[in-house]
This record gives sequence, C-alpha cells and structure tokens, in this order.
Amino acid sequence: SSSSSSSSGRSTQSSNESQLQQSRRAMLQRALLASTAALVATPSAQAQEKETSTMILSNSEIQKAVKADVLDRQFLVTGNLTPSIYRPTATFTDEIDTYGMDQWQKGTARLFVGDRSEVRLVGDVEVSPQQVEFRFDEDLMFRIPFRPTVSLTGKVVLERDEQGYITSYREFWDQDVWSVLKTAKF
Repeated sequence: SSSSSSSSGRSTQSSNESQLQQSRRAMLQRALLASTAALVATPSAQAQEKETSTMILSNSEIQKAVKADVLDRQFLVTGNLTPSIYRPTATFTDEIDTYGMDQWQKGTARLFVGDRSEVRLVGDVEVSPQQVEFRFDEDLMFRIPFRPTVSLTGKVVLERDEQGYITSYREFWDQDVWSVLKTAKF
C-alpha cells in the first residue's frame, strides 16, 4: 500500500509537472503568437499611419507656391523653385530635352543671368487636381559671352499625382527654337 501510495504520489507529481509544462507551453505559445501578430501588424499600422499623415497638397497651396515661384523667385530663369511641391523623381521637359529636378535647377541657374532676365505671368495659374498650367512671357539673358537676351512666350504644364505633388514639368514655347534665337539682342 505504501508502494501504491508512493506510486500514486509520483503519478500525481508527474501529472502536475505535465500540466505545468502544458501551461507554460500554452503561455509561451500565446506570447509568441502575440509577438508575431504585433510584428506583422506593426508595418501595416505604420504604413497606414504614414499614409494618413502624408500631407496632401490642395489646389490653393499649389497655386500659391507656383505663383510665388514664377513671380517672386523667377524660377524659369533662376531654377529656384519650391521643391516640397514636387516629387523627387519629377521630370522637367523643355523645347530642348528632359531633365531630373536637380539637373534642371542647376542647368537653369547656369544658363541664364537671373537678375537680368524677367519672367511675366500672363493670366493666372490655373489648377486642377490633375495639373497646373500657366502662360508666361519672358526675356532671357544667357550667361554666355556678349550676354544675348531673347524674348519668348509659352506655357508650362505641371502634372500632379493623387496626393497633389507635381510629377512632371513640361514647357511649350509659342515659337520654335530658331525663331526665338532670331530675337537675340546683344
């Protein structure tokens, strides 16, 4: 009987240890599942937070910035634009070629004498959710020997993405390149 009670005690002890192991295992599994769920949920939660916290540029914000770029900063001759309204991958196309934003800004600043050139806005800056458009009339002094100045008119079309950022700049001249060059004054 003492051997059966000792056997029974071992079996109870063994049963208790087994339950404790199962309980620990279940607790570890729950902790592991919770951790995994948190890890999996975190990126999407961060992405969702980022998406909702991303500033969406309104039509009036874009219009105000572009108008200041044209009139105050004379960006068509200085390259000095408001970079925060453009996607870093935005392309800039004129009558000659297509450039990245940094290349266009540097090239424009090097090509023209900004304080001796003048850009005039013809009409207003027209804005829709898809694009921004404005007409210009400009006198461009080139940063080359004899400092020739040419005059031209045209329009700029800025394409926008779904968040309102500008993704492309396209310049259209009313005259062809050779006609513009013929207007050169020295």
